[in-house]
Amino acid sequence: MRSSWSLPLFLLPLACTVPAHLVSTADDTTVTVEQAADALCQADVVALGEIHQTPPVHALHKDLVEALFRRRGADLVIAMEMFDRDVQSVLLRYVSGDADEFQLRTEAKPWPDYVRDYRPLVQFARENGIVVLAANAPADLAARVRKEGLAAVQGAPFLPRSVSVPEDDGYEAFRQMMAGHPGVGPETIHRYYEAQCLRDDSMAEEVVDWVQKKRKAGRRPLVVLVCGHGHSDHRRGAVARMLGRMPTLDVRVVSAEESDEVGLGRGYYASPKTVGDYVVVVPKSDRRDGAALVMEERTVAAPVGKAAAAPSPSGAASEAGVRPALGLMPDYAAEGGGVRVDSVRAGGAAEKAGIEIGDVITAVGGVQVTDVQQYTELLDRQTIGKAVTVRVRRAGAEVDLQVVVGSRSAH
Repeated sequence: MRSSWSLPLFLLPLACTVPAHLVSTADDTTVTVEQAADALCQADVVALGEIHQTPPVHALHKDLVEALFRRRGADLVIAMEMFDRDVQSVLLRYVSGDADEFQLRTEAKPWPDYVRDYRPLVQFARENGIVVLAANAPADLAARVRKEGLAAVQGAPFLPRSVSVPEDDGYEAFRQMMAGHPGVGPETIHRYYEAQCLRDDSMAEEVVDWVQKKRKAGRRPLVVLVCGHGHSDHRRGAVARMLGRMPTLDVRVVSAEESDEVGLGRGYYASPKTVGDYVVVVPKSDRRDGAALVMEERTVAAPVGKAAAAPSPSGAASEAGVRPALGLMPDYAAEGGGVRVDSVRAGGAAEKAGIEIGDVITAVGGVQVTDVQQYTELLDRQTIGKAVTVRVRRAGAEVDLQVVVGSRSAH
């Protein structure tokens, strides 16, 4: 619910110092973590939809998990998108104390910002004997689906028993979000959606299997699912798949959003009320030292017809139907830190700057790049016609190249 009043301009910088706050969408009021935990603790599942790489969101989520643990104790379990199902063994050994930090870091394939963003939560689980479920589909399978389609991975280990690919309003919102991304056209969009659905069904299956297993043993567990908010907003994605498997589940959703106006009024949030039961609202200036790095899936979860437009620093360029571009194609199937260059357009900005096929882009404008989503988000924030420093890794060495940002069609 957007606040209808404003502060004098000389007071606006103060808003940036306001910490994250939690809003109940039921009555548009700001609540404490303890109040939210009181309302959520009797649910079967609480989906904590995060904005990746946003420390205030991760910190509030940890506080909320701790509060839920105080209320539910041994019945609480944490499921995480940040670990793939094929590393469940080492993850369980770590939280039980049978594996050390080195084993976890080398065998569990943690996300690049694990130490800052997720280690505090995993350590809390380890210290309190809480089971952590590795809930995501293996990254190599998701990458193969994006490249070849869902049929290419049938029969592979760690797949969910069923994967649904509904062409519903969620699919329409996904298409809107992906429109204009480099290398993603009408012929590939459905494969990308299949990969998204694979992740949703993987997380849903892990959660529902745990609930059913514990109920058969006479327990009533509470599963806290930590995932990108595009997997849970508007009760779509993984949440919809959970309810499809077990319609009687009591699932609550906590969303997250960034705002320049955080702190301007109690109960402030910009999303539709349907986004979730609660919204964590954080200042944009707090996101990874002020840089908005990750292309989040908020537009995936937005109501059809209201998907957010891609940001365009050039303003007029967006109106003209073009977006910033470097004249290269990322390798969407490549794994690991950075973005591998799959092809370079002849005569384009990348070629003129000396970027070559096989280079791995590790930073844009001084901001580290770890995957294609971060790269595309950073690219959309560049100004057409201005130079940006692109760091590439080539033959084991890091090279900084000055690239004059070009343009491409936004359609």
